[in-house]
Amino acid sequence: MNITEKAMLVRLSISQWTARRFDRKATNEVIEKYQADKDAGRFNKMLVDLDSVKNYQRAANEARTFHYENTLPWLDNDSRILPSANYLDYSKKMRDLKSAFEKAVQDFISEYPKLIEKAERDLNGLFNPADYPESYQLEDKFNFSVHVVPVPDKNDFRVSLTDDDVDKIKANIEKSVQASVSAAVRDCWDRLYKVVKHMGEKLNDPKAVFRDSLVKNISDLCDLLPKLNLTSDPDLDRMSKEIGAVLGTLDPESLRRYELERKLAADRAGDILKKMSSYVGDDVKV
Repeated sequence: MNITEKAMLVRLSISQWTARRFDRKATNEVIEKYQADKDAGRFNKMLVDLDSVKNYQRAANEARTFHYENTLPWLDNDSRILPSANYLDYSKKMRDLKSAFEKAVQDFISEYPKLIEKAERDLNGLFNPADYPESYQLEDKFNFSVHVVPVPDKNDFRVSLTDDDVDKIKANIEKSVQASVSAAVRDCWDRLYKVVKHMGEKLNDPKAVFRDSLVKNISDLCDLLPKLNLTSDPDLDRMSKEIGAVLGTLDPESLRRYELERKLAADRAGDILKKMSSYVGDDVKV
């Protein structure tokens, strides 16, 4: 399998104004009042009303969640693998999420002068006008970008070195890529195992309260996994289809109302976990 033909690397970068500032004077006053160690704590003040920043923070969190759910781990912490099969869906949704983030930011900036006026009243003696950037400077605090680059290919390596050195570097690149592919496949199995295990635990506890998302999360994941299956692993395809058909079609309300249906579903989840054990091993992260 040539991963360069089946996937790409994608990096999501989101920055936003924290609307918080460390207040050294207030910190020193508290430490002095309580005669505490100078490193006992730090006083960070909220520069504007907390509710005013929630919209763009929520939009950023939603984008990050979608990004991680629809991509697979790569060797470094910034880039992730985006299978070609999921590129169109990922790109379309990410454009929508970017638009939502940018709208939330513009709404916040338009209210910014009023928020400063309110902060002056709310913070009282803690207010310091120097803490607040100008409106035109505030825009530079926000960014939302998605960078897509090819997966490294050992055959694209070009540099003036000896043949032995080039062969060693190519081998290292190939080894790194294969390690990432293995980790990506393992990630798919781990995700599947976790949602089934979570359902089994909930259904086996007669006192446990659960939402409709208990079933929907399984259904959504089973729909997504075929697009994340980098190696076209037939076992992963088969297992996700089976889980989607057996557990992803359950009626949450019936599970809550009827003890027998709940027990049968819990037993099915348990049977599936046993089948999956040979693929995920004992060290699956849950």
